[in-house]
Amino acid sequence: MTEVVQEFIDLLAFSFFQRALLAGVLLALLAGIVGVFTSIRKAAFFGDAVAHSALAGVAIGLFFSVDPLFSAAVYAVALSLLLPWLRKQTGFSFDSLLALLLPVSMGLGVIAFSLLPGYQPNLLSFLFGNLLSVTQTDMFFLLGLAAVVVILLPLLAKKLLLVSLDENQARLLGLNIPVYELVYHFLLALTVVSGVRLVGVVLINAFLIIPPLVVSLHARSLKQLFFLTPVVSLISVLGGIVLSVGFDLPTGAVIAVFAGCIFVVSVIFKKIRDRVGV
Repeated sequence: MTEVVQEFIDLLAFSFFQRALLAGVLLALLAGIVGVFTSIRKAAFFGDAVAHSALAGVAIGLFFSVDPLFSAAVYAVALSLLLPWLRKQTGFSFDSLLALLLPVSMGLGVIAFSLLPGYQPNLLSFLFGNLLSVTQTDMFFLLGLAAVVVILLPLLAKKLLLVSLDENQARLLGLNIPVYELVYHFLLALTVVSGVRLVGVVLINAFLIIPPLVVSLHARSLKQLFFLTPVVSLISVLGGIVLSVGFDLPTGAVIAVFAGCIFVVSVIFKKIRDRVGV
């Protein structure tokens, strides 16, 4: 373990690792906050579908020599904004529409990747993430998204929370439900896309879902849920990065497994606590 820590410290001297670490910290905090809303709304499948659909945006960007993060963001946001309109036009549920759009987008992404030279390494990198692939552009994107969240949340957090908890009550109070739905979908889509480089489209949902589940086992108020979820997310990311570097394993996969281990330990701890009556 000492060698793992030493290797981690040595890597801090390299700019690529500094970028990856900072990106991981920012993503953990953002996904932790947005993940609370996702957990409250019971919309885990929505985040997963947007993440997988973003693959099409990445492939389209690479195909037309556009920054893949930008094209993925445009595609994911467009999909998020399209869903409410489709639900209104067709009457189908969100889950049904997501189940339709997810395989179509994934298929479109794989086809586009197959037309690119050396597509398999590129595809695997965006499916499962790559610590070395975090660029300066990704950092600016994450910092911009963090700024948006910092500005929007103090203004909209209470109303977003009310819409998430009780849509009927929010409607009775005169809130414009579609507007707050769009804000949530917009933030979720950008958060998901921002994690594509580091953990990939397959594993990004671990950031959104596992930390809120861990905290919800122990939190006694919404305030604790919002405060502790980013902390657990941050521990998952930093622990996963340290272990992936030390044992030369894929970063995204290790972060997801490490977060899962935290969940298991948290469940066991809760069982013990309940049994002893603490």
